[in-house]
This record gives sequence, C-alpha cells and structure tokens, in this order.
Amino acid sequence: MRTIPQKILTLILGVCLFAISNDAQAQTYGNEWIDYNQKYYSFKIVNTGIQRVDFNTLNAALSQTGDDISTISIANFQVFGRESEIPIYINDGGDGLFNSGDYIEFYAQQNDGWLDSLLFEDPTFIGDSYYSLVNDTINYFFT
Repeated sequence: MRTIPQKILTLILGVCLFAISNDAQAQTYGNEWIDYNQKYYSFKIVNTGIQRVDFNTLNAALSQTGDDISTISIANFQVFGRESEIPIYINDGGDGLFNSGDYIEFYAQQNDGWLDSLLFEDPTFIGDSYYSLVNDTINYFFT
C-alpha cells in the first residue's frame, strides 16, 4: 500500500481550510446595520401604517436606562426596521428640541413572510408570503 507524502497531505488540508474559511467570511447575518457604539430602544409593530411615537412614550423608555431625551439632538434621531433605516418625520414645534407635545412619525410594515423564506431550502415553498409563520409582531428600533 502506497502512502501520500506529508507535504501533499498538508497542501490538500491547507487548500480545504482556505476554501472553508473563505465561504464563512462571505456570509452575512442581517445585522450589518447595527452600530455597536449606539443604544437602541425596541418597540413592537403589529399593523402596517403610519406609526407615531410621542414625547411621553419615548421619554419613559429612555428614562428607564437613565438617558434624558432632551439632551439628544433631533438631528441624530434614527429608526430602523427590517434591517434598514426608516425615513422619519419629527414634529418638534419648530424649536429644535424634543419636548412635551412633540412626536416622531414613520411608516412601518407589520411582520409578514419577508424573512420566513430563509427557513426553507426552496423559498417558493413558503405557504403565504403575506403572513409570517413565526410571529405577527416585528420589532423596530429607535436610536
């Protein structure tokens, strides 16, 4: 019986490991939008349409972590949903500050089958792309 020389075996193993690691780096996870230097506050969306988050709601969420909404410039407000930033409208009363009576509005979509297709080997096997198989609620994030 003939044996494979050590150098050839090492070369084959190296090529295989390189190919595996190259494929692993090409994977995306869907969370590339996250900036780990920022804080995010999640809120649940059940129905598609214009959503409004008022000062009291946002202030209550931020005060639980010790943050003060009045110290944050409205130019820095962002809302993320479905792995991307969502355009927002801020009614600040024209004073440039987010205080009582002010609100943020944005369009949000309910959770449908947009991500469920990843559960199937063949995405056409999804039963109904308008309804999620997992959950009817989706989280949007304010930062």
